[in-house]
Amino acid sequence: MGIGVVVHLVREDVSRSDTSATPVTRRRGSLADWIAMAVLLALIPVIHDLKTTLTASYWLDEAWVALSVRLPLSDLPVATSSTPLGWSFLLQLVPDTDYLRVVPIAFHGFSVLAAYVLGRSLHWPTQRLRVVAGLVSGMAVLLLPAQQIRHDLKQYTADAAVTVALLALGAWAERTWSRRRLGVITAAVATGMLFSHVTAIAAPCVFGGLLLVTAARQQWARLREVAVAGLCTVTIVLIIYFSISAQGKNDAMQRFWADSFPSLTELPGYLGHQIDTLTPVLGAPALLIGGLLVAGVVTIVRQGRPACAAAVVLLPVAVMTLGVARSYPLLELRTSHFLLVTAATVAGIGVVGLAHGVTTLVRRGVPQVPPTVATVAICAVLLSTFGLHNERWYRFDGNESGLYYTAISVTDIRSSTEFVATHRSRTDVVVVNSGAWYGFAFYSDPDPVKLVARYGNTVGWWVDMPTRSDVVVVRDLDAQAIRAGLNQALALAGRRGGARIWLIRSHLIGEEAAAWRTVLADYRVEQASDGVEPVLLISEG
Repeated sequence: MGIGVVVHLVREDVSRSDTSATPVTRRRGSLADWIAMAVLLALIPVIHDLKTTLTASYWLDEAWVALSVRLPLSDLPVATSSTPLGWSFLLQLVPDTDYLRVVPIAFHGFSVLAAYVLGRSLHWPTQRLRVVAGLVSGMAVLLLPAQQIRHDLKQYTADAAVTVALLALGAWAERTWSRRRLGVITAAVATGMLFSHVTAIAAPCVFGGLLLVTAARQQWARLREVAVAGLCTVTIVLIIYFSISAQGKNDAMQRFWADSFPSLTELPGYLGHQIDTLTPVLGAPALLIGGLLVAGVVTIVRQGRPACAAAVVLLPVAVMTLGVARSYPLLELRTSHFLLVTAATVAGIGVVGLAHGVTTLVRRGVPQVPPTVATVAICAVLLSTFGLHNERWYRFDGNESGLYYTAISVTDIRSSTEFVATHRSRTDVVVVNSGAWYGFAFYSDPDPVKLVARYGNTVGWWVDMPTRSDVVVVRDLDAQAIRAGLNQALALAGRRGGARIWLIRSHLIGEEAAAWRTVLADYRVEQASDGVEPVLLISEG
């Protein structure tokens, strides 16, 4: 699942898109595709603040993922936890651990290219219109506000890229039927499962769409071929899931996502609430997005890819079923990012379909209107309107007043760790809360870390730092645990000749923040550093 697959699909689609086309036309089509995809990729650093994204400190949910690269490869099957094994392995290949977010950014770029391929792979009447459709679909994904907040060091952009790529592969197989193409989809699913657990949701939808359409057409020979390929794919998915992926699922994780598992009776109200919550990051009113999705599905059908359209319709059905079954969080901002990107892709196709339809109607009365130019003009107006409406989102640095903020703008465990490392003496004591521990261990390089497996948090593992006897970790969030940790630090400091006590905290929210305020009122507290998460010096009151 990489850029090479995308290029291969584009090249093959160009070569077969018009059997009457001359070699020159094919070369021009291929050149146009290369230029269009290059433009889309070149716009990523224009629309995204990549410098901030790549250099910001890792926050809690990212820190344990980053920490996995400091552990031996033999620990990776445990340390990967809820993150796909292949995705975690990719992090090992990044030479500078401060720039690990290059991996989610790369998958973001791949999702844009996959959207291009899906849009242009439909049976549009001209080569130029195919390129236009690809560009509009790719731009819709590129301009989606949700993309601005999904630079996390997690697999969410991989989820989106794999889902759209599988839909594109389904359309590719539907275009020119062959067992080999079904085999390519199966191989892509096996690869995709290593980078995205969502592959297990998208793959059945793609095969389900193919099954429905071939059955409706009574193409029994093809139906048997799809069924065999589908069964092979499901078998592969189950093997990978239960041998690798399932270990990331634990009771603590289920409790964490409990609010994202509605019952069947709660489903209508839950969907309405979540759609309202997600509307800002979709960049347009829900009704408008819904209308464009319908237009997109209709366009996919009209342009000769009904199985692909069926797969798109099956996706929300699948995630609702899994949500009610308490198997996958339903319409949660992070875990449903793949749905938002897929929706943007399909909505982009809907924009081209509507523009093409309007152009066709206009040309009936004014036949001299250039069809492609008119379609491009309509698409350009609609995309520009969308972009201007959402201009505050672009080059989002993590905190836009009155708009949105992400964890990278309100946490900075790297600065805290480096400050203490620079200013502490060898006898000083360091107190770290649980929200800062993974990041502290990561940024304390080269101090060694040791994996502690079967830990009862959502990650499922912990780390010790064998050489750091000066560190006290407050593992629980309540006042009793905090007070016990500080008293332990005071006793340790006393044995070390009255050493100073440094306090590092991160991701301090809700009840834990209130508990710390209550407990610290009984101690003498001095702020030692500035920033969003200042380091404190603690002594007895």
